[in-house]
Amino acid sequence: MGFQQRLSRFAARHLANRWLPLNKGRGVVSFSFDDVPASACHQGAMLLELYQARGTFYVCGGLTDGVEQNQACHSVVDLQRLLENGHEIGCHTYSHTNCANASSGFLLEDWERNLAFFRQHGITHHGFAFPFGAYALGSKLAASKRFSYSRITGGGTQTGRADLSALRAQSLYSASSNIDALGALIKHTATEGGWLILYTHEVSETPGPWGATPALLETALQAATQEGCQLLPVHRAIDFFLS
Repeated sequence: MGFQQRLSRFAARHLANRWLPLNKGRGVVSFSFDDVPASACHQGAMLLELYQARGTFYVCGGLTDGVEQNQACHSVVDLQRLLENGHEIGCHTYSHTNCANASSGFLLEDWERNLAFFRQHGITHHGFAFPFGAYALGSKLAASKRFSYSRITGGGTQTGRADLSALRAQSLYSASSNIDALGALIKHTATEGGWLILYTHEVSETPGPWGATPALLETALQAATQEGCQLLPVHRAIDFFLS
């Protein structure tokens, strides 16, 4: 990352914030899935539903019926079924764009392509997640005008307040997640009345570096349930903290 990009990222962290107070006294854990491999729609959604939870699935319309990172991607029917079962669909750009490097004009066109895809198939959607967690001040500002919220990466539990234009999320990857650290993070979320957003990609017995096994996902679900956290998709978590 060059100096100008680092400067823009630094500015984006500290400017154009839209603060959501997190003062309900009860922790919330949200489960999200980027790019939406087919396994997330099937195995991932099934596990969430076993725990009376619903997730947020950030969709790139350009990946529909395709293959990414050797993983079969979602179909339109998958997305429609997720909605029918109470899950949230969000925008992830149409072409899986690195928003830190793209011009505002390109981003607006790409977002519109994805939103047109949703309209074409009658898919209700909320919010946005930056692919790769990559954003800059310009893309943060543009997204804040277009979407009710935007999710980045960055990790950890949000306590006290959260920036609706840059909601932090913690990776849930079997290749790099530590079970004890995950449990401690969820316990911290419950104790502090904070908000933990987890994200992964595929849910498979043999995941790639950006996916989770069903066992890891269920471990997180069990821990969040045992700690008394609310399990809510992102847009419903926002409604909870605003109520």
